[in-house]
Amino acid sequence: MSARAAPSGGDAARVGSTETTVRAPSVYDWDRLELAVGTLVSQHEALRKEVRRLRADLGERNHRIRGLEAQLLDANQRRQDTSKRIDELIAQLDQLDAQLATSEPSE
Repeated sequence: MSARAAPSGGDAARVGSTETTVRAPSVYDWDRLELAVGTLVSQHEALRKEVRRLRADLGERNHRIRGLEAQLLDANQRRQDTSKRIDELIAQLDQLDAQLATSEPSE
């Protein structure tokens, strides 16, 4: 028997107002259930929108992170290149110092 079914004929025949009393809470319960389901549907939609927004934010952040990582790799490469060039210049200066030291007339 379904939850909304009216009480058996014998119960309704015994007490005339019982059928109305029994149905009122049942209708009330269905109204409450419908309201609760409606509220849950609304909350679900709001959460789905929030999830979409958060995923979009996450995508933007991931894109920014990839850009920053590329910049970091570029900066590290430039630092290494600069360091190598400085080492080469220092080596040239040392070589020039050595040449000057050997080519200067002794006094």
